Amino acid sequence: MSRLSSYDIYFNRTLNTSQIMNLYKQATKHDYTIYLRQNSYIADGGHLPKLLSFFLLVDIDNPVLLIIDGEDVNKAIETVQEECQESVDKISCRTNYTFSQINHCASITV
Repeated sequence: MSRLSSYDIYFNRTLNTSQIMNLYKQATKHDYTIYLRQNSYIADGGHLPKLLSFFLLVDIDNPVLLIIDGEDVNKAIETVQEECQESVDKISCRTNYTFSQINHCASITV
């Protein structure tokens, strides 16, 4: 079932290039879209140059907002946890919407 979920990710260090590449590969081969946002920066997980630039500019003292849209959101967050486990202190869920909830709302908060 299609869902839209958002999470706060607290990093203890920046991701290395191989972790970023693994996130990119996962984002491009599954039925979900990953977005990362912090301050005025946003990156589409399926667009490698933007993803690399995002992690060059990320401030590890502040959480990163992770937005996952699509099928099998649980698989997506598990993948992020596995790929980034060395660099992540904590991941906390902010919001969870089903497809029917999204269609009935004029606007949603992530």
